[in-house]
Amino acid sequence: MLSLIVAIASDYAIGRKGTLPWHISDDLKHFKRITRGHTMLMGMNTFISLPGVLPKRKHIVIADDPTFNVDHPQVEVRRDLFSALEECRKADEEIFVIGGGSVYRQSLPYVDRLYITWIDMTVPDADTFFPQISEEEWQAVYESEPFFDEENAVSYRFVNYERKHDEKDLSE
Repeated sequence: MLSLIVAIASDYAIGRKGTLPWHISDDLKHFKRITRGHTMLMGMNTFISLPGVLPKRKHIVIADDPTFNVDHPQVEVRRDLFSALEECRKADEEIFVIGGGSVYRQSLPYVDRLYITWIDMTVPDADTFFPQISEEEWQAVYESEPFFDEENAVSYRFVNYERKHDEKDLSE
């Protein structure tokens, strides 16, 4: 199963100058709890922005730069997002797309589940945005109570979505 995990502001902002526009400790703990023990698929810039190789997770990094390589047993570098996505969809585990913006946009049609942290703020100087989520395609299957982060003075909530499947009668 291919899933996607992301934190999104009210204006669909997800990034500013290659970083997250916020630091919400509980969201980072949520990310760790959800992705731990799984494979993560990401773009090269997202990998570079990490504090290092995240423990207990396999990293698949999409890098079309032929000089980019990582010598680490938990990291695989691929040159093509779509072949990596197709390979991930065939896996017997839940694999997480973790960014960045272009990887999210390109992989969204292949994803079965979304784990979204909705952050009640706008980011006027954001330069990376998540695509709009269509209620025709996605159904919320879990929503947490609202939480408040004192450091950022914002409320946020965790919402999980599953892709709606067409219920057409196949005998037609």
